[in-house]
Amino acid sequence: MPNIPSIIYISGAPGAGKTTLAKILSEQLYVPHISSDLVHGGVALTNPKHNRRETLNNVFVPIMINLAKKKVSFIADHVLQQGVSEGDIINRIKPYANIIYIHVETANPLERYKNRIETSTLPSVVDRRDHLLGLIKPHSENLSKTANQLNLDVPTITVNTDDGYTPDVDAIVAFVRQNL
Repeated sequence: MPNIPSIIYISGAPGAGKTTLAKILSEQLYVPHISSDLVHGGVALTNPKHNRRETLNNVFVPIMINLAKKKVSFIADHVLQQGVSEGDIINRIKPYANIIYIHVETANPLERYKNRIETSTLPSVVDRRDHLLGLIKPHSENLSKTANQLNLDVPTITVNTDDGYTPDVDAIVAFVRQNL
């Protein structure tokens, strides 16, 4: 059993299936799952005028570091950006944890994102539907930085979510366990 905590970091473009896979792996591995979107939501509930970038740097990353310092392994789900996140996030958490990177990809992530927002009946989505749909344009402009796998020099697996999971969940869990 490892003595250093592991952060199973799931990333990919908006709509690629990060959160769904994170929830499944959280149950399979019996570890907590923290979502940058939910952390942002918690901050926004307290301070609706919060700055998302500041929340990422001053709340989400410190939460991950603090959990790792307490020897807690967990799953993080967040959109990493090529050329940005390596320094802002990954290099900040590397000293505290073994990072296992799962990159999720799908053929049409923004189409899936839009469909999920348009069909959701969750009050948290319905109340913010116009805002969330308004994010499609900036997500589209940023897609080249989020849809492609980053080179993080850590154990990495790419998972296609076009039709279920390829490789399947059992293989993903085996990959994680092999790299703990």
